[in-house]
Amino acid sequence: MPWAQSLLLRDVLWRNVHICPENIAIVDSEKQLSYRELVDRVDEACSVLWSLGFRPGDRVGLLMENSTDYIELLLAAAKLGGIAVPLNIRLTVSELQFILNDAEALLLVTSPNFLALAQEVWSGVKTIRYGLVVGTLDFLGNFQSFNQLRQNIQPMDEAEIPQLDSDSTVILLYTSGTTGAPKGCMTTQGSWVGNNVNMLTGFGISAEDRYLALLPFFHVAGLGTLFSHLHAGGSVVPMAKYTALGVAEMIERHRITVAFLVPPMLQQLLGLENRDHYDLSSLRIMIGGAGFEPDWVSNRVEDELNAKFYGIYGQSESGNIVTAATRQNIAQRGGSYGYEMFGFRVRIVDEDDREVPEEMPGELTLRGLSVMKGYWKREKATQDALQGGWLHTGDIFVRHSDGALEMIDRKKYIIKTGGENVYPAEVEHVLLTHPAVNDVSVIGIADPVWGETVKAFVVLMSGASVSRVELDTWCREKLAGYKRPRYIEYIDEIPRNHSGKPLKNLLEARPVDPSQQVPRH
Repeated sequence: MPWAQSLLLRDVLWRNVHICPENIAIVDSEKQLSYRELVDRVDEACSVLWSLGFRPGDRVGLLMENSTDYIELLLAAAKLGGIAVPLNIRLTVSELQFILNDAEALLLVTSPNFLALAQEVWSGVKTIRYGLVVGTLDFLGNFQSFNQLRQNIQPMDEAEIPQLDSDSTVILLYTSGTTGAPKGCMTTQGSWVGNNVNMLTGFGISAEDRYLALLPFFHVAGLGTLFSHLHAGGSVVPMAKYTALGVAEMIERHRITVAFLVPPMLQQLLGLENRDHYDLSSLRIMIGGAGFEPDWVSNRVEDELNAKFYGIYGQSESGNIVTAATRQNIAQRGGSYGYEMFGFRVRIVDEDDREVPEEMPGELTLRGLSVMKGYWKREKATQDALQGGWLHTGDIFVRHSDGALEMIDRKKYIIKTGGENVYPAEVEHVLLTHPAVNDVSVIGIADPVWGETVKAFVVLMSGASVSRVELDTWCREKLAGYKRPRYIEYIDEIPRNHSGKPLKNLLEARPVDPSQQVPRH
């Protein structure tokens, strides 16, 4: 068999069921599964999907919270050569419909908590033939019970399992570009195995680890950390909803060794009242955001929690984590993004794609084991992103004389708020559809809790008047909550250069005051 056929996600489970079959793979509130039991359940899920006509290359949308069922469906789709499309549960109906229509999904799987949303979404997606609900629910509408199907299904013949190779697309992760239109990053079987190698090498993840799977599986970081722990033969403990108290309780109850929290979550855990009442001594690694955490965070993680801190940088296109900074890196240079992970080669280039000297800013480009195959059905965008065989991240970095990397700007003006990416063009498009709005530009501004939040500069039509509350209401049905502007400043004109591009540096220099804040309503 060609070597490339062994770099598959299903081989991760095959290895563990032979080497450590009784190791606990997944722990949730109702049960725990050994690797032997997990493989059996994945095979049952394969039989269900196969019986519904799901074949290699078909897409299945997954709209649910983190759970054992979610993990089993991801692995089942991968074993069959299908493509999973994890869906952000915070998106609106129209946003979800766009993604599923773009992916031409055959199946939609949801949980009881999101069945009503899934039914509304399905009504606007012509390609979906079947809807499935995991868990127990009395009323299913036009969806079928996944659990009931798996109990009654005939096991599929192993001979029917398709032959795959490492370049097979297995997960479409949707992310937006500067145009605001979501694009599906095609991540392959081999890219996820490459991610696992990066994380096992960089963080020393082993079969002894227990990972608190709080980051949602519709994010590259949530998936990447999940798969790497399964690769190592460790245990995964899914957590569906965040609270700082809930994290402390889960760490104590399940003896969690690895956690990954975005900046607001980690700071809230460190500031949790009565945190000392919980035994968090099992924790050995805490992963957070590079460049977004103040120095005191890494110090308190290591001094108070006795866990190793890593601040990371990554993106969906790169297939997860690219760089990691330790407490020592951050102490030496505040804002450091550390060094590239094992499986990457990094270049900092100018606008002509020529490598720049140390200490000079340029675009971060990279090659690596986990980099995406390209954008789904977007050949031009793929060519641009992977120009010359290097992934062009769109982020401006500096390589310092000691080899450390630091991000100094966002070429694409991405706003990072509470671990979520907001793309200004998407917000601008929605605001521009309001009849009273003539022009608009959106930027990110500092926020003490979420790192950044969204601010819109709005130019009104001549003689028009519209309140901040009215504009927020306009956005509410079209944008997820975290994308809506928290501040709106009315101005006479958006400053632009000779090409018509907004001069966002001038907008960022304008003062922010409470009068610009959108009132709660």
